[in-house]
Amino acid sequence: MELSKNTIDGLNDMLNINTVNDDNFVQILDTATSYICESLAEIRYITKAANLKPILAKKIVADTACLFVEAARHDLDEEGLKTFLNQACGDEQRIKKLCEKYVNNKKMIQSQLESIGNNPPHIVDVDWHLDYCVKLDTCNSLGVPLYHVRFSTKEGETINHVTFSCTIQQLQELVFKLKDAIRYSEKLTNV
Repeated sequence: MELSKNTIDGLNDMLNINTVNDDNFVQILDTATSYICESLAEIRYITKAANLKPILAKKIVADTACLFVEAARHDLDEEGLKTFLNQACGDEQRIKKLCEKYVNNKKMIQSQLESIGNNPPHIVDVDWHLDYCVKLDTCNSLGVPLYHVRFSTKEGETINHVTFSCTIQQLQELVFKLKDAIRYSEKLTNV
């Protein structure tokens, strides 16, 4: 896990007892986690009770939120986060409190991270069935098999269905393109 030098400096300020007192430290942790998990908290209110400069308080909360998001993104456990924070140096008691706050909210942070982004939906299931079209309104006899395909897609926690019909040639073309995409992605991972 890598964080910018400015973020690490902000974390050092937060972990420094001379810069942030214990009450403000707890309030910073609460604000950062509620900002990530609920997206309702305003960083503004911490500056009223804190004896910190408003800009410094906001920076520390943002740096703490950045730490929590990156740790959750890399799926760090408590020991991994402690190791990372000990390299940045700071008060051992504060590191312990920070790690406890992270571990208690890790699942919620990760679920928030899953819900953000512009990734396309993932295909989780495919159903299909074959129909045989004997006759259409436009011509007397056709005799063409039609495949009805339904993809179940998942985006976040929402499951949607994409349904289409195709001929055997269209279905074969789809299968060949999917196999081609698989070969291409395997080729990229082997490089």
